[in-house]
Amino acid sequence: MTPSSGSSGSVATSELGATVRRDRWGIAHVEALSAEAVFAAQGWVAADDRIWQMEWDRRRALGRWAEVVGMAGAREDAFFRRLGLAAISRADYAALNGHTQAMCEAYTQGVNRWLLTHQDALPAEFEHHPAPPEPWEPWHCVAVYKLRHIFMGTLTRKLWRGRILAQAGPEAVMATVGDIEADAAMAPGDLPRPDLLADAVRVLDASASDMAALAAAMDSDGASNSWALSGERTASGKPLLAGDPHRGIEFPNVYHQCHLRCDEFDAIGMGFPGVPGFPHFGHNAEVAWGITHGMCDDTDVFVERFAADAGSWRLADGTTVDWRHEPLEIRGEGTVEVLCGATPRGPVVLGDPADGVALSMQWTGMFGADTTLDAQWPMLVAGSTAELIEAVRPWVLPVNNLLAADRAGSIAFKIRGRVIERSPASRWTPVPGTDEFAWDGLHPVPFEDLPQWADPERGFLVTANNRTADGGPYISLDFAGPSRHDRICELLTPMTGAAVADMSAVHGDVTSLVAPQVLGLIAEYAVECGHELSHGLLDMLADWDQRMTADSAAATVYAVVKRRLIESIVERLGIAGAELGAAGWPPAGEASRMAAGAATRMLCERNLDVVPGLDNPIGRRMAVSACVDETAAELSQRLGDDPSEWTWGRVHRMASPHPLASALAAARDLHPPIDGCAGDGDTVRQGGTAPETGERAIHGSVARYAFDLGDWDSSGWVVPHGVSGVRGGGHDLDQRQAWLACELIPMAYSSEAVTSVTIHEHEI
Repeated sequence: MTPSSGSSGSVATSELGATVRRDRWGIAHVEALSAEAVFAAQGWVAADDRIWQMEWDRRRALGRWAEVVGMAGAREDAFFRRLGLAAISRADYAALNGHTQAMCEAYTQGVNRWLLTHQDALPAEFEHHPAPPEPWEPWHCVAVYKLRHIFMGTLTRKLWRGRILAQAGPEAVMATVGDIEADAAMAPGDLPRPDLLADAVRVLDASASDMAALAAAMDSDGASNSWALSGERTASGKPLLAGDPHRGIEFPNVYHQCHLRCDEFDAIGMGFPGVPGFPHFGHNAEVAWGITHGMCDDTDVFVERFAADAGSWRLADGTTVDWRHEPLEIRGEGTVEVLCGATPRGPVVLGDPADGVALSMQWTGMFGADTTLDAQWPMLVAGSTAELIEAVRPWVLPVNNLLAADRAGSIAFKIRGRVIERSPASRWTPVPGTDEFAWDGLHPVPFEDLPQWADPERGFLVTANNRTADGGPYISLDFAGPSRHDRICELLTPMTGAAVADMSAVHGDVTSLVAPQVLGLIAEYAVECGHELSHGLLDMLADWDQRMTADSAAATVYAVVKRRLIESIVERLGIAGAELGAAGWPPAGEASRMAAGAATRMLCERNLDVVPGLDNPIGRRMAVSACVDETAAELSQRLGDDPSEWTWGRVHRMASPHPLASALAAARDLHPPIDGCAGDGDTVRQGGTAPETGERAIHGSVARYAFDLGDWDSSGWVVPHGVSGVRGGGHDLDQRQAWLACELIPMAYSSEAVTSVTIHEHEI
């Protein structure tokens, strides 16, 4: 492939030269002679299935969402304008190699052909837009990919920990992280000055509405699973590669299923609407790949001090800042101007320099050229795990735990992405806006130094957002706990003769390894309960199998007692309450989720001595007994007087909000239905909750997959809703029941298999 004359994103009027076969689930199997034609067809298919989602992501990336939803999008737009995401994306696109640009140009041609031929057949969402979508441009592929990953790093966590440190002290901050490696410990000399943190808090208080408005854009991940099983343990003698990424569940779903076949490759997988290829999950004829989030510390926040300077503002040290004003169109409100500028550390994103202090940030996705998409083509044509790992050398964001398997029998692991080691003080909270903390002169950790393993003797590899190496470069403070990783290892260790059905069983596992730790604490200290139901509930927990099934009443009792224990811990630590998150930064749900993770670690590690009131046996007895009594009273009020009817599926319900419906009351009918589901935040089948929203599932599996390298046609996959984002179109919810049942639908790959499931075929 070479760059074509379509680099401007102009609309193509000729046929794309591809055949699209839609299977019974609406998934497109695309065939063309050339790679250029197949990428153009991928763009056409993505637009056909997800044009509104692509438009939503593009508008947010460019800071133009308020043009559709008015003030509901204005603060989010202002953040991305101040960040300069559009300009960064343009520059990064220009730095991509010619082959990658040709992919994006071809993809753009397909999107724009679809737009040209469907001007009068746009999805229902556009009835609420003031204008139809504008033509796609190749650099938009970079912009929407960046948008989907900017909040998956440490920006929110550092803002949260900075507030905790300012108000509750270093012991509370350390408690939120738990047992970490010695070289990551917060040394006294690393602590930011109290006045610095007071300034940061002042900015965040003033910016509470801005941060609250970013809630919809925050697509965090910390509960994904992936595993590879060697051929020694499988029925076919070839590897199995499986997993399930977890994010906030929304409609349309973040991932898009598709199959691309041309003379140069034959690949099937899940991509991001608006981006060519399959960056996270897929396989070609020889090798398969899947990822989990590496949880890398990828963002720093700087407290910048300003002084007035002839009607403008310079830094307190005398450094001048080039400010600009960008017009922001707000539907129904007119135009406002957004002040944008950057210090030597990075763009100013929160606060007003007129107040004397504001926050700037630096992110690996804008520090140097982002060449992530340069890995796409080499991945699609890789012939082995070794070639696949070499293919991701250009990868920048996000940092992933990559698993790969090939038909020759190899399984392999590699951390991929841009890792930049900084001062230990930068790992925790906002830091001073001084040259000491600037990234100038820093360089990414060499690709060869990022951890990598292949073909372990035990016959499997597992990643679950956990710490993956005891040594090597510093990655993060914020790894997930070990429960999901350890449970998957328990399930895989005895496996022999495994097949795809066994991988589905792992996907659906709801046994909690955290529950025994929490139950032990309850059994030891819940001895002063006074509610008449409490002792019956304790008996239920004693007899419980620690499985978070939808029909389990004991699972509900456990979840609510655990939630109340978490609330008790975070309140005593001073890391919850209106002054610590509920005002809008981070968004209350995110603050609650982070606090819950910290408190869960403390419960599991019995690290309660740092918690005021829980640092002695009497205090623990009183607190734990009170939590059980409160649970009995709460569930009686919510669910009735019969505990046997308090089933987990009644309270653990999956909402999948449609973002336009959340922003505009007139679009409320676009929300999909709500269903009960199994699992919790600590199980392999993950349905994460936060105390702020009770037992509602706010995170979950946004896809499941199992690649069978002995017979590709035996592979399977599923997403929570369907391949289409068009409400009422027939393929918007047709995978939902399979997803709820933790079943996979067939992933047809060979020509014969595709033909057998084809329902509709057409040329584009």
